[in-house]
Order: sequence, then structure tokens, then C-alpha cells
Amino acid sequence: MIISIVGGGATGITMLRHLAELACSGRYRNLVTAIGLFDKSGFDGGVAYRTASDQHLLNMKASRMSILVNDTQDFLRWTERHGLQCDGNDHLPRKLYRDYLHDVRMTAIDRCRTAGISVHMEHAEVVRVRFSPDNDLLLTTDRGVTHLSSEMILCTGHNAPRDHYGLSASENYVRDPYSRFAFPDRKEIEVGIIGSGLSAVDSVTALVSKHRAVKITCFSRSGLFPTVQPITIPETNDAFRETLHRYVQGREQIEADAFADKIRELLQAIAGLSCDLSCQDIDSDALADLECNIVDAQTCEPNVHSYLASIANVVCDAWSRMNTIEKTRFMDVYNSGWLRNRSAMPLENAFKIRDLMLSGRLSTAARLRDAAVIGTRFRVTLGDGEHRDVDYVIDATGPSYLLDACPLYLDMQRQGIVALDTLGGIACDYSDSRVHNRHGKPHRNIYAVGSPTKGTHFFAGAVDINMHRAESVIESILAEAERSNSRASRPAEPVEKLRLEHRIRLTHLQAHLGDAHMKTLTTSDETERMADLIRRQHPSLDTMLLEPDGKYQTRTIALDALMREASDCLAGGFRHRPAEDFPTLYCAWGRCRVGSTALTNLFGVAGMPSYFQPVKVVLRHLLVGSAGNPWIIPSAKDQPHIFSKEMAGPYVLAESLFQPLQPLIEAGYPAEKLHFVMLDRDPASSLASWLEKWSDRIPEDRLIHNYVTATLNALRVESYAARHGVPITHYVYEASKEAAQSVRILFDRLGLSARFTEGAVTDWKERGQIESKSSGITFLSEPAVYTVSGIHGSDTAYRYRTRKAGSLTDTQQEILQRYGIHDIYRASVKACVRDLGLDAATSDRLFGDCLGAAA
Repeated sequence: MIISIVGGGATGITMLRHLAELACSGRYRNLVTAIGLFDKSGFDGGVAYRTASDQHLLNMKASRMSILVNDTQDFLRWTERHGLQCDGNDHLPRKLYRDYLHDVRMTAIDRCRTAGISVHMEHAEVVRVRFSPDNDLLLTTDRGVTHLSSEMILCTGHNAPRDHYGLSASENYVRDPYSRFAFPDRKEIEVGIIGSGLSAVDSVTALVSKHRAVKITCFSRSGLFPTVQPITIPETNDAFRETLHRYVQGREQIEADAFADKIRELLQAIAGLSCDLSCQDIDSDALADLECNIVDAQTCEPNVHSYLASIANVVCDAWSRMNTIEKTRFMDVYNSGWLRNRSAMPLENAFKIRDLMLSGRLSTAARLRDAAVIGTRFRVTLGDGEHRDVDYVIDATGPSYLLDACPLYLDMQRQGIVALDTLGGIACDYSDSRVHNRHGKPHRNIYAVGSPTKGTHFFAGAVDINMHRAESVIESILAEAERSNSRASRPAEPVEKLRLEHRIRLTHLQAHLGDAHMKTLTTSDETERMADLIRRQHPSLDTMLLEPDGKYQTRTIALDALMREASDCLAGGFRHRPAEDFPTLYCAWGRCRVGSTALTNLFGVAGMPSYFQPVKVVLRHLLVGSAGNPWIIPSAKDQPHIFSKEMAGPYVLAESLFQPLQPLIEAGYPAEKLHFVMLDRDPASSLASWLEKWSDRIPEDRLIHNYVTATLNALRVESYAARHGVPITHYVYEASKEAAQSVRILFDRLGLSARFTEGAVTDWKERGQIESKSSGITFLSEPAVYTVSGIHGSDTAYRYRTRKAGSLTDTQQEILQRYGIHDIYRASVKACVRDLGLDAATSDRLFGDCLGAAA
């Protein structure tokens, strides 16, 4: 089993450490063969800990920062080993915790490698994830390298604050509150900080350590700083937590207002503390409030922060019982007050803030309404219409949990692998952290912990809570792997071991021979190697560079990049269209010259909009460097069913390897609105047709190479459809020997019996002029180089046409045998007989010897 951890911050390192501990133990030894660790920022601690400033303190006490859930002293022992004298109640600089995480990571890696577990650590951003044919995962980085993995854990950490007011166009806007502040230090300089929470406190303390003259104003809805943590961790009355827990467990649905009221009520009744979580738009004195909180913290008595910190799991349970409307209300009305009271600042920072306010260098302003760029300055508007002008703005509104700008999550959303949550993160299971697909079904081998789970878990950024969840995920993965091993019978174990070893060899092949696969194959055994890659459905097929031929392809590009560009283009026609507005699309695919054009015309004559290669037309535009146009489909209300054909080949390798359904689904076409029709034809007849039609345009060896590739690619294409739950119907051209009967059965199979008329098969009249405007086919505009006049014949009906294969040489016939093309055809015949429900006599008339060979 190969486990990939995407994200190298505190959560990712917790994953790695616990995985190392368990995977190297006796119980789980030999279950894990390799671990992949990916981090886009180079394992620098992430947003939370990459800071170099001594002023940025950990918001939790040192005794609460151990990465070992059951060993609270680990971090303190580390500080002692590094000559740092500290108490468990101290708040240390964040940069020290980054060093601690580094040491934990390297220790875990060494432990794994000593136990024979390979660890691959890569400074790269994972930008794409796909499923392999056996439902393993293929992770592609921004460096273009694809990695095979059995399991994936998403812990991608915090995003930068969202630019709520559109200030990023100004060079005086600082989006990252933990960056180095480069603006001048003069008395006339005024700095506005958006926010007054913990990020704002960090910004203030770092700013004043280097800038001794500037004046600072923190703008927020409440105008209040966070409460202050007691010097020591006080004991709280358990009745508060227990009573609130019973309240939550006794309700299937939790309302935001009622929950906030219950917290306020219990705090007053049990602890004698007052707390209104809806502390927005108030006119409190920030300095007086802060001084009061400092006094409370110095008493070491439990305050509101102490009680709210004790109910983390209860609040998470309550959040899981809120619907989207209630969650949204809690975030809009109560989250600011919750954060102010729950996420309290260290007493050391509180003293600094108080002193700055007393000196007049720092102030706050409540009722924040808007901020705008005015020339080189900013204007901040408050609720009473008052406005303040400042020279610089630091955005300290906290990290954004929305993932609509992240390449990885956008790509997975396009494929339907994940569903973005409107409240942040992606949809996942509350209890076991498995990621859900767009239909709400959990994946077997994709998990998320931390920031990507914001919509599901209320506490998505709390390091202590994420540590518990991280360990739970690792234990679930290993326990499930152990159960799978025990369920397997002994005779099957060697087979499974061989499959695992085979996957590992593929990974090693990719790592060590990747450069060879990333180049176009040009040797004499090119077709042999391509056939081998296709049969194994090797991931390098998607990442190898497809070199241009200068005519039908003018740019070098990898197949997966081409598919992404095609998806982006098609999304222009599908974006913002609700699922119910998509008509059911019957998409036919096979290699070229299998009778597909006549079949497409048949569906058009039957009254369905029928399209000639809409996806492939986009691909062809992209191959020659033009943009292409989105495919505009009719509304399901006007046309509930449409038909298209997408054929493999003939000119360049990309046309033979592309997956017709992939760009459709990734662009937003609902998989449940698709039906895949796989076409085939006698191999000798179709090859003879390829050579007759295109040998004057493409060298024969290249044409045959593309023919073999297109035929073998049926394995990948059918596998993709099956993985996405798209129903598949097989239809072989030789069935049209009895056209009316076969078409009637085909329409019945597709649920289109009401569309069938015998006249649509036998009486085309002028609609049989395929290349005319009167035909039943809609042709989309493709690059001129691909236009071949007269390639499509005309007819008065849909009928079978015999093509002599006597023109094939013995060498060409031998190619069909060598690559198993006849075997593939016989399998297609068998599937067609099954799907159409043909009786024995009919099957024998249509397919003859091929049927017997397939049976």
C-alpha cells in the first residue's frame, strides 16, 4: 500500500509521525510499502509557522503543543534538548514550532526508511488527481510528474485571506499578515489593519517591533480585541460541558440562535459569566475591555475563554447537526464573537496591545462596512457613515477556507471527485473524514483533515483537534488494510502481492524512466511499446509529451494538459447550467471508419439533434493552437435527448488516445445524463478503409500505428465510463446487415423506442446527403487542415455496406493478429449480442464465425 499525504504542515506531519509509528510496528508491519509527502511551500511550516518574526507567538501554551496526542511533554522535551528554558504555560515564538515540526518529520522519515518503507518527499503542488483502472490514485504535480498511490490524505492547510473589499490592485495592500512589512516608518504614515482578532494582534506586534513611528488602526465589526488567556490553565466546572453535551445529543437538528442562547444561559447559570456571542456593531471601549480581560487572566480563575475551550467536541457535534442555513447564520452572527472569546490571546501580547493603545499609537474602530482604494490611499467606511483614510492596509481577516481558487480542488470538482462546500472546504464524512464525491458518496481511499473540511468540521484550523483527527484517519486506513488482508484467502494472497509489486514497479518505472516516457516514442518498436502502455493503462500515457507533426498538430503538449484545456473550453457552454437542464447525451465512440457517420445521421433523421465530434473538434483546434468554441447544447426542456459521435484517430496520436467522456464530465456534464455507445467493425475492413481514405495524407506506418493505438484504447475508454457509472451499450457495424430490426432493438436498449420509425432507417431521401445542410448531422467548425471533401458518402437509407479487405498485404493482416485486434473485435461482437439481446439465429446470420469465436 502506498499512502500519499498532500500538505506538509502541522497536520501533514502529524499524519506522517503517527503513520511511521504504526506502520513500523509489529501489527501493521509490511502493510505500507511507500509514503509520498507533497508540500507546495517546501515544508517551511506553512502559513501558520513559516514566519521569521520573534513577535509571532503560539496562541496555545507550550504544554498543549505536543504533536503526540498521548504525550503532552514531547514539545517541552524538545525545547529542553535545544537549550530553551520554558514553562508549560509559556507561549513560544511560532518559528520554534516550525523547527520542532521539521525534526519530527525527519525522525519519522528515518524511522520508516529503517523499517524498509520508501518515503518520497517532494517540494511540489499536487494539481491533479485521477483514478487508475483499479481505483488507485494518480497524483500529478505542477512539475508534470505523476505518482501512483493507494490512499490519499488531503491536509493542504490554510489559504491566504480572501480579498473581501477588492483591494489587491493596490501595491499598498498587504494580503499576508505574516509577511515582512516594507513600508516606510514615519509619524505621518497611517496603517489600517482589517480585523481585530489573533491575526491582527500578530500583525500589530510584528509591525511595531520594526516600525517605531507609524500609527495603527484595527477596523472590525466589533472593534474589540480577543479575550486573554489565564496565566495557567484553570479547572472548569464539568457541569457546563456535560449539560451542553446533553442538549446537543438530544436534538437531531440544532438551530444557531438557540445554540448560542444555550451557551450564554449555561455560562451565566453555572459559571456566573456573561457572554454575548453576537458581539458585532457595538460601541464598547476596546481599551477598557482589554484591561478588564487582563485583570481576569491574572487571577488564574476560569474565564469565558476557559469554558469555551472545554467544549470543542460539543461544538463540533452541534455544527454537524446544523443545516446549511443554520451554519450560515452561525457564521454571520456568532462566529466573530465565538472567535473573540474562544481564541484568546497570550497575556504577553495583551500587555503589548494595551501599552500601544495607552501610547496613542494603536486604536480600534467598530462597525466596519467597506474599504476602497482611493488613489494611492484607502478609505475605510464605518456603519455610521464615518470614514477613515489610511496609507496602507494589512488584511488580517484570517485564512480563507474557500477552495474555489485552488487548482487541485477545482480539478477534482470538474471530475466529480469532490464537491466544494459553500461554507468552505469540501464535503466529507463527519465521523471518519472520508471525502465525498459530487453525489455525496464517500471515497474508499481519499481522506481530508484540517482546513479542507471546514464545511463539515467547525474546528478546521485548530492544531490540537486536527492532531486527534489525523491519528484517527491513519488508524482507519491501516485497520481497513488489515481487514482486507485477513478477508483474502491464502491462495489469493500471492496474487495480491504480485498486483502490489506490479504497481510498485510501475511507480519505479515512472520515477526512473520517466524522461523516456515523457518523450514521443520514435524507435522502430514504437507501436509495441505504445501497445504495452495502453494494455497496462500506464499513467505515463497522460503525461508523455505529444510532439507536433507541423500540420495536424503544431504544438507540443501532454494528453492530460490537452484534456484540461478541452474541459475548460467546454465548460464555457456548461457552466452555471443546472443538472436538470442537461439533455441525456448518447455519445458514440470507436476508431474511425466503423460506420459511425451513417449512424449519427440515423439518429438525426429520427428527430434527435446529432453532432459530429463536438469534443474532438475542440481538441483539433487546441492541437493547432486555436482556442475553439464551447459546445452549446439545447435545453433538456426543448430536447431531452441528443446524440454525438467521437471517433479515435486518424491523424495524430492525441486523436487516438483521447478519452471522449473525460472533458465532458470534467467540464460539468452530469455523468448520470450520459450513455456511452461503443462502436466496432470487422478489423480488416476498417483498416482497409483507413488506408484508402488517408494514406495520401499520412505516412502508412504512422497511420497503422494510430489505428492500433485507437483500437487498443477501447480498454481505457470503457474503463473510464465504468468508473464514472456511465451505462455502456455495444453496437457492431455488422448488425446493420438487418438494419431495421437491429436499429429498433438498439433504440429500445437506449430507452428511445418512442423515437424509432422504420422510415428513419429506410427512407432518408435528401437527408442522406451527409455533407449537405439537409442531412441529420450538425457539423461544428473545425480547423481547415482537417477538412476533407467527399470523405463521407451519401445514401438513401441506413444500410450495411461490404468493404473488401483484399487490398491488405500479408504484413498488414499480420499486424491485426499481433496486436490482438481480432480478439478485441470478437469481444465487441459478444458484447453487442448480449446488450441487444439477440437470439442465436439472428446472431449467427449477422456475425457468423465471429460469434462462435467470441462465445
